[in-house]
Amino acid sequence: MKGDFTRATFDPRHHFSQVLLQQGRVTLDADPNEQGAILLHLLRTLARDVFGPYAAPAAEPGFALELQDNDGKRSLSIGAGRYYVDGILCENEGCDYLAQPHYTPAPADPNAGGGDPLRLWLESGDDDEARFWVYLDVWERHVTSVEMPHLREVALGGPDTCSRRQVVWQVRAWAQEPLRKAFEDRIAQLKQRAEQTEDEDERKRLLEWIARLDAALSQLSEDYRSACAAPLRLFERDRPRLAAQLQEHERLDDPCATSPDSAYRGAENHLYRVEIHRGSEHPQGPTFKWSRDNGSVLTRWIGGGGDRIEVANARDFRDRQWVEITDEEDDLLGRPGRLSQIASVEGNVLVLTQAQDRSPNASTKLRRWDHVGQGDFGLASDNAVPLNPPPKHDPAKPYWIPLEDGIVVRFGDGGEYRSGDYWLIPARVATGDVEWPRIDGEAELRPPLGVEHRYAPLGFVGSGDDGEGGQVDSCQCLVYPERLCGELTRVPGPVDNDAVAGDLSVAAARAPQNAATAAKKTAAKRKKVEK
Repeated sequence: MKGDFTRATFDPRHHFSQVLLQQGRVTLDADPNEQGAILLHLLRTLARDVFGPYAAPAAEPGFALELQDNDGKRSLSIGAGRYYVDGILCENEGCDYLAQPHYTPAPADPNAGGGDPLRLWLESGDDDEARFWVYLDVWERHVTSVEMPHLREVALGGPDTCSRRQVVWQVRAWAQEPLRKAFEDRIAQLKQRAEQTEDEDERKRLLEWIARLDAALSQLSEDYRSACAAPLRLFERDRPRLAAQLQEHERLDDPCATSPDSAYRGAENHLYRVEIHRGSEHPQGPTFKWSRDNGSVLTRWIGGGGDRIEVANARDFRDRQWVEITDEEDDLLGRPGRLSQIASVEGNVLVLTQAQDRSPNASTKLRRWDHVGQGDFGLASDNAVPLNPPPKHDPAKPYWIPLEDGIVVRFGDGGEYRSGDYWLIPARVATGDVEWPRIDGEAELRPPLGVEHRYAPLGFVGSGDDGEGGQVDSCQCLVYPERLCGELTRVPGPVDNDAVAGDLSVAAARAPQNAATAAKKTAAKRKKVEK
């Protein structure tokens, strides 16, 4: 969440149930934010315990897939209703696969080809044999008044107040053959890692992972209809880890000299954000960027072009800083923007060192980052900081990367980095230190705070069994009420409805008798009291 926060204090390991405000005390943004996080954690944990990893309430099930044929042109509708994915409520007002609120499947490029395979199949209307696994991708993003101007209160002159956390769901598809190949490539990659590692525990863990993938692939090959959840195995990954601390200085042997202490040398409190820019899938390796203000400094691109960008507000932008240019489509596809350096600031015009090859739209924005190339490393080709150590670094020593004012970070061995993974590091002037957990005096390697994606299968869509037309094999999971309270009807489901109806009839027949008995008991008690 790239907001102007003091810090993010919620940690489920503390098992807090409530934040209690006290009279006469200072209240920071972190306190009500943690209260909201506590309640959200409770509700989502409860929903997951009740619904499991994914399910819909039978009364209003959402995301049902339905193929329609209109004059030889197919369409895939996504039904209105609710669905819970890992405890997160997803609400859908009903839409078409090609016109989702937060996702538009890519059309084919006339020059380069490609495009979303399910979209190509729907639009072609061909009867060629094809099958697609359709699934739900759910995650959350942070939105401010820059992305959604209606959050400002115009009655007060439009000040910037609270931001929002938004649930994003996207219905996506994976063609059958690429899906099988993804399994095979993943298995081959893990086998190579298992052969190269010398850690027996790590080898055992990798072999168990391979076995799970093999079982899922076999199930998918034997009977895809019973393998709804099998492709979810492909989303498993080794989460990356990061540690942060202050630069440790070498101790001096001279008894007449005072050894320097490790201390945060900044003049202000900051919430540093370390975020992965490009992921591990890139041939040149992952990179990261960082901000001393949690990446919260951003503004809209409102005019100009090339190397002279007119923005809505140039405050807090300075020479030599980096800006990342993105728009709504970049955010929803989880792809990083282009990093460009500021040469100078002229009023509300940012003069960049490189001309931009894109034109702005209503959602285009510029976000400030504070990383620079320093020490033993420079910047990578994408103008971000490389994670891999330089060639001259001693592999026997941990590779600590300096940020600024004595703060250094290091990334753990292994891990699969994805664009958007991030960590937060509060730095405080009063203590001259950073708030980061330590284990036996060593900075703890911690997984990223987000962005975390959750997935749920929705069904298989493709050609009919006879090779003609199209069909949907649903993977939708429904949850039915356990018992009826005051209702004489229930949602049809996998229960003995005749038995339920019979029980209700008996209960209705006995109701007058039970009422009469209760009245007699009440009268008898009243007589005793009168005596």
